[in-house]
Amino acid sequence: MVTKSLQKHREENDFAQFYKKLEAYIPELKSFLTGSLRNAEDQGLLDRGFYTPDELLDEVFLEAFIAFPKQLDGKGLRRLLFRNVIDKIATKEVQDVPDEVNTHALLKTELKALNEEFTTDGDGDLIPMDELDDISYLQKQGWSKEVRLNDSLEKQLIHKFNLNEASLLSDEKRKLLGVLYNTIPDRSKMIVELFAFGHQDTHEIAEILEVPEEVVEKIIMKVKGRFQLL
Repeated sequence: MVTKSLQKHREENDFAQFYKKLEAYIPELKSFLTGSLRNAEDQGLLDRGFYTPDELLDEVFLEAFIAFPKQLDGKGLRRLLFRNVIDKIATKEVQDVPDEVNTHALLKTELKALNEEFTTDGDGDLIPMDELDDISYLQKQGWSKEVRLNDSLEKQLIHKFNLNEASLLSDEKRKLLGVLYNTIPDRSKMIVELFAFGHQDTHEIAEILEVPEEVVEKIIMKVKGRFQLL
């Protein structure tokens, strides 16, 4: 069993062999980390180019090596590594979430926020339906009219959410996609990133975040509904 070998390498303080045993997990972890990192840069949460996926993944593996649990199966190891990647990104972004508020409770609150409906004004700018006549709302929220996602992130979102790629060829549509994406609440966005960039299904996401799969499914459905406005 992989975890027994990992525990053995940990006891022998052999990080090189420990790292080698984790190679099978690298592709999906790196895919998720790359997408999340680029998105954080696009939003201005991290300085562009300051961190690399390989650098952060090395930190994640080193931390897993230092604090490797004695009792852990293969599925538990996978969940642990994804959670460590999520925590690593959150730490770099300096996002403070109160310890007493669990992820499930936060996601339930964010589901309500995702019910907000959007439309476009005469100039094609995206605004909430209930604030149609109050453009100051946009300014209060600090939404940029030049929000754009990284090209590779756009392609992954289009593919995973079955969007019409032809409809996103214009700069205007790309800007609207960026605004829609950046108005997704933080914890819900984590689900989107695990789904689109980490290639995890709803069951896997629910296990990683330790929340009901039904909540994950609802959030993905709500987000898909937003994207279909395009």
